[in-house]
Amino acid sequence: MRAALPRIVLLALLTVIATSCGQNGTNATNPPSGPTANCVRSIHPTFAYVLNDSDATISMYTADSCSGALTPTNPATIPTGVNNGFNAESMAIDPTGKFLYVANLGSNATDAATVSMFTINPTTGVLTATSPAQVPTGFFPQGIAASSNFVYTANSDDNSVSMFTINTSTGLLTPLSPSETSVPPFCTSCSAFSSPDFVTVGPSGQFLYVTDQDNGSISIFSINSQTGALTPTNPAGVNGGIDPWKVVFDPAGKFAYVPDEGFDKVWMYTVDATNGTLTQNPAVVVPAGNQPAFMAVHPSGKFAYVVNRQDGTVSMYSIEAGTGTLVPNVPATVQAGSGPFSIALNAAGTYAYVGNQGDGTISIYSINASGVLTPAGTAQTGSDPTGIALIN
Repeated sequence: MRAALPRIVLLALLTVIATSCGQNGTNATNPPSGPTANCVRSIHPTFAYVLNDSDATISMYTADSCSGALTPTNPATIPTGVNNGFNAESMAIDPTGKFLYVANLGSNATDAATVSMFTINPTTGVLTATSPAQVPTGFFPQGIAASSNFVYTANSDDNSVSMFTINTSTGLLTPLSPSETSVPPFCTSCSAFSSPDFVTVGPSGQFLYVTDQDNGSISIFSINSQTGALTPTNPAGVNGGIDPWKVVFDPAGKFAYVPDEGFDKVWMYTVDATNGTLTQNPAVVVPAGNQPAFMAVHPSGKFAYVVNRQDGTVSMYSIEAGTGTLVPNVPATVQAGSGPFSIALNAAGTYAYVGNQGDGTISIYSINASGVLTPAGTAQTGSDPTGIALIN
């Protein structure tokens, strides 16, 4: 399975659509010890979802932002709908928090893949499959992203991005016509091959960013606000290192970051708000740990975190306000579990959650005013967690 191979892409939705307080309770192996003394819980619960690749399930929790605890919902899990040995590596939640989508993998370019569609109960957080429950997409969709009206999958086996509109009442997806756009290799001197793996909708919703690990590049498309159709920008992309992971933005959309799993560094860019293009930061890169994977930026825009798969650590950075340059924090890393992979922060910026593929746990951290993560407990989840998403 691709989840076990260090070079292969495993997408996790790292969208941060959360709120500051949730319901009380704990499922932690080690009880969280976060800033509870003066915290007043909101009546609005925060929900957390963990995609378990090997199980072909989604674990569902309420998240208590006063303690960081995760409490399973009832039921605690729901099947993704496809359990074919390849299962699913990525999921996405639309910005309204009403729908969740899972990209189900096919075995190769002869087997059709699908997207599973779920509605989110606003009171309990429990997911319910739509009817129909799935819609076809491209071959081996490793990455998926959602805006308020559109969903996109990055299809690594047919070098394309699939495009869908969202029925905002039911959550059902309808393919565009044509349903796919090709992603040619941007860096022709790097490789003649293209393999789009991760896809990100920019903060403005106007541009789509597709990372290509085979080509070492990032392709950029403008999004038609009415139809969702994609058009390459000019220039059509930027070089992204050896093995670029998912593009992550600061909340203001001024800066972009891309962990490079093969280079053990993070590439830094400024974003042109008009045309969506990326320009390398003068510092270009900053060191990370061994095989950096997913990344999250603090809601304040002051801090950033990168999960290092082989180190079993999370790198912590402060962000220079004027330049967007990442500066290692003090301390520079914090320990996670076995095989950490995905990460998500709550909207209040008080807690971070890291999914550990090796031991099927979630590491919980409190975040102090300096952006430093402090271990605040662990929670058990399914086998091979590859994605985490928080929502209010």
